[in-house]
Amino acid sequence: MRAAIVLAALALAACQTPCPTPRTEPINATFQCEDGSELRVTFQPQPDSVLVLQEGYTAVQLPARGAGSGYRYADNGAQLRGSGREARWTRPGAAETVCEQTD
Repeated sequence: MRAAIVLAALALAACQTPCPTPRTEPINATFQCEDGSELRVTFQPQPDSVLVLQEGYTAVQLPARGAGSGYRYADNGAQLRGSGREARWTRPGAAETVCEQTD
């Protein structure tokens, strides 16, 4: 009985809290990497993907992949994953580099 009361109270509290509006606009970020490169990244919510621009390389569009925490985008050997202001970038044929968001 006590559990039913607690669940009912939680359900009522959830109804009173408005859900945030989902973000529909892209988010741009710049990252400075340990290997000296700079990444310009556009996080796109619809569809959930990321566009990575790195000087001297072809732009890479990566779909979202499951992540325990933070974010992870990967496809065909390229991967951008991170949490907070830190990201790890891997391009096919290159070693992973750690990057820090600068803006």
